[in-house]
Amino acid sequence: MIQFEVNVPPMGAVRMTQRSKWKSQSAQNYLRYKNIVGYAAKKHFEGPINGPVATEIEFYYPVPKRFNKKDRQAALNGQIFPTVKPDIDNVVKGIFDSLNKIAWEDDNRVVALITRKYYSTQPRIVIKVWEVDAA
Repeated sequence: MIQFEVNVPPMGAVRMTQRSKWKSQSAQNYLRYKNIVGYAAKKHFEGPINGPVATEIEFYYPVPKRFNKKDRQAALNGQIFPTVKPDIDNVVKGIFDSLNKIAWEDDNRVVALITRKYYSTQPRIVIKVWEVDAA
């Protein structure tokens, strides 16, 4: 199993056309985000895994400033979860896009996925990837 952390706040995938890729600020931010995640992954993978892959991804979001002291502590203890945008499938898509050709050849190799969203004082993403043996 390969595990690594990326110290950036989670970001959802952005829909972009070829034209908007160069003009849209959100598209530029997303491309920068994908590069950061991909660069972190390259330190841990010698090459893409060729077989079926499983992954576990934990997304840590900053605790909202509007939370009172009690809610803040509950959030940090895992008693309140971030039911906030972006949707979990969009943040997973961003990670999958970032790991193509690095962790796996294409994200169609992923056959199992566990993912969660948490609050933390340190926004980050924890990624675990491992090859799945055929039964």
